[in-house]
Amino acid sequence: MKSKAVWQIAIAIFIPIGVVGLYLHWKRTEPVRVIKAFVHAVERQDVDTIYQLTIPQEREKLGVTKEAIRFVLTTTLWRHGSVVGNIRGMEIHGYYALASGEWLDAETKQPLPANYGPVYNPGVMVLVISALGLTPEGWRVSTARFLVGRDFQTFGNLNLCRKAGLKGVVEVKTGHVISLSEMERQLALLSQRYK
Repeated sequence: MKSKAVWQIAIAIFIPIGVVGLYLHWKRTEPVRVIKAFVHAVERQDVDTIYQLTIPQEREKLGVTKEAIRFVLTTTLWRHGSVVGNIRGMEIHGYYALASGEWLDAETKQPLPANYGPVYNPGVMVLVISALGLTPEGWRVSTARFLVGRDFQTFGNLNLCRKAGLKGVVEVKTGHVISLSEMERQLALLSQRYK
């Protein structure tokens, strides 16, 4: 009898601990799943999913629409044909996360060329995705920042984003909105022309 009682107590203790552990692991890895879903949506040219994974404030107030997403990506990243996102690193900092890597040609697996970009990765279309956990919908991606990056790396300015109707981006570290003019200034300081 004692053995049966010990097992019942052990099960009563370890099952809840296991469930809590699984839940905490799931919550900790949620930004990874959201960022990977975003990258896969970009690879499939799935504008609906990209839009659904966008920070609500960017959809509601900063001009990120399905039409803007399609317009900017068709003119920049998707003009190269089928692409693959190669995530090389992921950092999770509590309520925000950053992924980095590069965009590759789906057939050749070679990095896509960029006209402008960071000094540390010259001539390559970098993959940088910022996600924020403090939204009413849970973890979401700063699609505006992603579109801004594609525009700047292709043309060296944000005129395409302005034409698409974007008004700014949500800075995931602070939650503040940064205007396109300020983003353009910051990107210009960090970038150089390659061609």
